[in-house]
Amino acid sequence: MVRMDCWRHELETAASEAEVMKCATDYLRLWAPRGMTPVSIGLDELKIRSTSDIEVVKRRLSDAPPFSDAGTREGAHVRELAEYFWRAAARIGELRGGRPRVAR
Repeated sequence: MVRMDCWRHELETAASEAEVMKCATDYLRLWAPRGMTPVSIGLDELKIRSTSDIEVVKRRLSDAPPFSDAGTREGAHVRELAEYFWRAAARIGELRGGRPRVAR
């Protein structure tokens, strides 16, 4: 899907933790299913304020049974969000560790 590829590209080319947090906030605000509240994913609002917020959202989206029905449109969106936040967390780790990215 082209639109998702551009979001992943932005994440992959982020040069700082702040850029990753901005990308994650923008992605979350645009793609979060309407039925998902910020509180349900561990946030006060749909905004990533720290790198620990990325971990919280990643964990909540991956572990929360109410969001896990991949057979529904909402479930598919949540799965995409979870995958994005897993990658955002990994990108933070790469930036902190100075490890080179692996091309995909």
